[in-house]
Amino acid sequence: MVRGLLVAVVVLALGCRAHSGVTQGEAQAPAPQPDAAEKPVALVTDAELVRVQKRARYIVASEQGAIRATDLLLERPDLDRTRMNWFFTVPRGNAWYAVFGRFNPEDTFVPAYAYRAPIEFSGEMEDFPVASLPEGMEAVARAVSTACERVYQVHGRKQLNPVVVEEDDGITVYVLQGFDDSNLYLLGGDFRFRFSKDGRQKLQELPLHQGLIPVSIAPDGDGERPAFSAHAHVLFPGPLETELALVMLYPVLGGLFVGASDQDCIYALSPDGTIRAVRLSREEILRELRSDGTFAPPPEAPVPAKEGDAGVVL
Repeated sequence: MVRGLLVAVVVLALGCRAHSGVTQGEAQAPAPQPDAAEKPVALVTDAELVRVQKRARYIVASEQGAIRATDLLLERPDLDRTRMNWFFTVPRGNAWYAVFGRFNPEDTFVPAYAYRAPIEFSGEMEDFPVASLPEGMEAVARAVSTACERVYQVHGRKQLNPVVVEEDDGITVYVLQGFDDSNLYLLGGDFRFRFSKDGRQKLQELPLHQGLIPVSIAPDGDGERPAFSAHAHVLFPGPLETELALVMLYPVLGGLFVGASDQDCIYALSPDGTIRAVRLSREEILRELRSDGTFAPPPEAPVPAKEGDAGVVL
């Protein structure tokens, strides 16, 4: 598995704007030759990898609920599209809620349709009366509308998927790019925003990628799909929660490799949520956060030779 990662070097060297899939059948790139004095690899912290994995799982649950709720919404015989222009999915208590609605002329959010699912199974949405929704939905709707409007201004695409994280000190909103082509996925174009608890004050606006990155998984002439995709980071040294969530949501992508194009370490993201830090020059896994949230034991260090032992050159 590690040897196959070397193919990603070719793609990583091209940068974010020249993103591509790589098939297993392609010729492998030669392994980089280590310098005489090999530079140390700076990994992101274990705490950061755990945070990325946990938040990615949250994003996946939110998106699964939103997808199912949207499917149910479109099946409604009484659907009135004029009653909604914003939607969001948020957990409250022991349930997930998906809410569709709009702001009225008095700038008050009016929910039109709602769905609810058990907290453990966000995809099991069922119709829910809007009159019984928990309080505080207007603050969420206000934050979502501001965030989505901003991302639309930047990228000009209306197909946007908000993910809401309610926290003690405010509201975090991720805005992801939506797509409906089964052969073309979009990485990038995503933002993370922070808002005050009432959703009225934007505290932070953070672009997670420089632009939109199309990821094609269309079969080639032999009917083979790419085994993985790769892209080079510019803004962040390690993997992002939105990147891992994309791979987990759409296992057909196979996997995603991210890292800086001028570094000897990349991060391999798998559909089960595993994150591996890999040193390319040695074809070596440096750190592995497994899908269950635990770390694999670190690689064993070479045992130093004792004084008087016969010398062996390795």
